[in-house]
Amino acid sequence: MKLTVRNYHLDGYGHVNNARYLEFFEEARWAFFEERGLLHELAGLILIVARIDIRYSRPAVEGDVLQFSCRLKTPGTRRIVLTQTITLPNGKTAAEADITLMPVSAKTQRTVSLPVTLAHALEDLSE
Repeated sequence: MKLTVRNYHLDGYGHVNNARYLEFFEEARWAFFEERGLLHELAGLILIVARIDIRYSRPAVEGDVLQFSCRLKTPGTRRIVLTQTITLPNGKTAAEADITLMPVSAKTQRTVSLPVTLAHALEDLSE
């Protein structure tokens, strides 16, 4: 996924506000599911962000076209950890995050196992 930094993404210092990176990472995850035709696998599920550890490296500024990548750091059926990276146009990392996701049933509000198809698609992202 690619995203162009807009003026409204910026803080008073002229670079992307740290809180915006949470939204960027979320959008990139949903784009991943959509690009692979996996949105139907999420029907009835809520992917809860149980933990997120973001490391900011370099500022992104207005007009930058950011590139997003995602890989599976820790596989599992009830909890997975993804590493997502945002890369600047010069190829350097702007931010990287380890994101722990837990699938929860929308109906019962309890953790459940990932659907097999989704688990296999995520395994393809292994480091």
